[in-house]
Amino acid sequence: MGTRAVYTFKDDHDSFSVYKHYDGYPEGLGGGSGAFGFIKEAKAFAWDLPRFDPSDFAAAFIKANKEAGGDVYLTHGPKSHGDLSYRYEVTREGDNLIVKTFEALDWTFGTKKYQKFKQIRVDTL
Repeated sequence: MGTRAVYTFKDDHDSFSVYKHYDGYPEGLGGGSGAFGFIKEAKAFAWDLPRFDPSDFAAAFIKANKEAGGDVYLTHGPKSHGDLSYRYEVTREGDNLIVKTFEALDWTFGTKKYQKFKQIRVDTL
């Protein structure tokens, strides 16, 4: 099943978002499948922390996780989609990534209103 999610990589100056069509659930914090596993996989292709550039990390996320056309791609952000299950904000604090997880409260696909989300957790990777 497609558990759609948008991952936004940001710092004080920039923000870049990536859409992933499936497995966007937050499980997998230690690795494996799920959002945290996908973020952890991207670390291998990004600058070593504490250096963090959101555009570089977004590109690393795509490289680490893209398997076919349409499954992972750049997007303008979560407001460009009305059928997300989750959205994630990834920032840096010291030598760690901070991942805020937001769960969708509704679906707005095909309407002009934006989906509502509730923050459900904050994790350190």
